[in-house]
Amino acid sequence: MASYSTSNTPSANLLKRTTELSSITSIRSETDDHWFSVLSLCHQRNPSHFGLEFPSTAYENFEYLDSGTYSHVIKACDCEQDNMPIVFKIIKVVQRSTLNHLSDVSLKGFEMFTDVYQEIVIMKLLSNLHDTVADKSGFEYQTHSYPRIIRTRVVNGEIPNYFLIRSYNESARKIKPVERFDDTFGVPREHLVVVMKFGGDSLWDRIQASHPELLKPDQLLSVCYQVSLALAIAEIVYQFEHRDLHVCNLLVKPTKKAYILFKIRSVEYRVKSYGIKTCIIDATFSRMSLGGVSYFTDLTSRLKSTAENPKPEGHEVAYAQMYRLIGDRWSSWFPESNVIWLKCVFTELFASDAFESHADQHQRAIIRRLIAMVTDYKTVYEFVQAIFNESGDIVSNDRIQPPQNGISLSKFN
Repeated sequence: MASYSTSNTPSANLLKRTTELSSITSIRSETDDHWFSVLSLCHQRNPSHFGLEFPSTAYENFEYLDSGTYSHVIKACDCEQDNMPIVFKIIKVVQRSTLNHLSDVSLKGFEMFTDVYQEIVIMKLLSNLHDTVADKSGFEYQTHSYPRIIRTRVVNGEIPNYFLIRSYNESARKIKPVERFDDTFGVPREHLVVVMKFGGDSLWDRIQASHPELLKPDQLLSVCYQVSLALAIAEIVYQFEHRDLHVCNLLVKPTKKAYILFKIRSVEYRVKSYGIKTCIIDATFSRMSLGGVSYFTDLTSRLKSTAENPKPEGHEVAYAQMYRLIGDRWSSWFPESNVIWLKCVFTELFASDAFESHADQHQRAIIRRLIAMVTDYKTVYEFVQAIFNESGDIVSNDRIQPPQNGISLSKFN
């Protein structure tokens, strides 16, 4: 699996409120390693030491969340920021030069800097959407539905023991198989540490019958609308495609706010929260454009076998549809992939224990209509335009309305 940056003219030149990413296109490495580019994005000249960069005295209440093929995810509280809940994503990274010199050593479980460079760029740009951004016509956009990035650092040394890293749990039930995060001793490697504001708990956990705090149908419908609006915004602003959106890559956390706010083309959308705020995570497979450059991951080798499966199941259906749509043109913009994955989210929530066991006929009718409608559109933005009108009601052929008028829209003065 390879990641690249390539020229591609975006539909609009977006003005960025922050200046952190203003030099991204000028720091692309002439080699394929991207080591210096990643360091530059992290505002570093050289890697720092893990323990010195993230001392135990600066954090407390460490909590192990999960491990994947390439990374650990750890929750903690930042003592220097009023004990704000944060998340560390710790990615084990190796330089291509090391890989070339150690051809006899298995480096399974490592990412290369070429891959993580794309992910950092995309994560930081999505994080920028927490602040209002404007296009060249002055239209404004904003969403708080992506992780807010606090810091990114490249570090040397072992992961400190206070991070409470656990071994991979093979007995834990997961919606899809996850490889071990194995350690390889003696191999020169570094870690990329991404520090984010805590985005919530796994949505997948909260829709299982065994969970003590099962989400309610109204909350799941709110998740559908929040995800749709967040995707539409990133789609317009950055020609963004998630390319791996399902319930395992959605987080939810409690909120006291009655409504979740979004801006699209200087129009404010309000989604009734029902006490839940949604966060879209994992940009590993994602694609977007900035300044005429596309950031993407080539998924051909990863998805080929899935696409050839005559009887795909679960997420494999969406992967296969996306593969047939894109082929080998991973650098190009295919907003239809967002439609494919949005339908996947709707379908998973409709079939979940939380919805199936507690939804009434009206709620079932709404989500069925969303599933039926979404594939009629080429982009998620077009879908959003179809389900909202000026009075804030859901628009559909059947005139299905959300419970308690859960969504509204109003133009800024």
